[in-house]
Amino acid sequence: MKQNEKSSRVVWLLLVVFVPFVFALTVFGIVLSFMGVNVWEEAKNTGKNIPIIKNVFTEKTEVAVTSNVQEKQWKSKFDEQEDYIKVLSADLQKKEKEVTDLKSNIALLEKQVEDAETTVKDEENEQLKKLYEAMSAKDAAAVMTEMNNNQIMSILMLLQSETQAEILSKLDVKRAAELTVLMANKTL
Repeated sequence: MKQNEKSSRVVWLLLVVFVPFVFALTVFGIVLSFMGVNVWEEAKNTGKNIPIIKNVFTEKTEVAVTSNVQEKQWKSKFDEQEDYIKVLSADLQKKEKEVTDLKSNIALLEKQVEDAETTVKDEENEQLKKLYEAMSAKDAAAVMTEMNNNQIMSILMLLQSETQAEILSKLDVKRAAELTVLMANKTL
């Protein structure tokens, strides 16, 4: 019974005192808003004068100020990093262009070296051709007996058919046959 009595007092207090007080406060706030008063700001300012509530608003303000300062610092660092990335990107593009230019220069130089080597080889072959054509077939065959078949083949391929025939006729028959087979395979 005592328990029932206590709960009915609490319910009475809520229904008779607290609910009408909250309703009246809400209606009063709405009326002030229609009159042009910023109720929320006024409540904050009034709350700042009350000692317990003052600490709550001060801490929130300090957190907001600190957060704002940190946000500006992070934004500043972010902007610096973006600028640095732009500089690095420009530098990278410049280096890539230099690499491309160097690669094309290397290709050009390699082509020039290849052409020079071909020219030198052609000149050497021409001199070798003149030398063997100036020799007698007997002397050329004597020199060739000391060479391997590949070396002889490269020399014979430079010479005219008549000179080739004269030199082959002066070589050993077996060696001349081997060389003739090699020459026939090369021309096929």
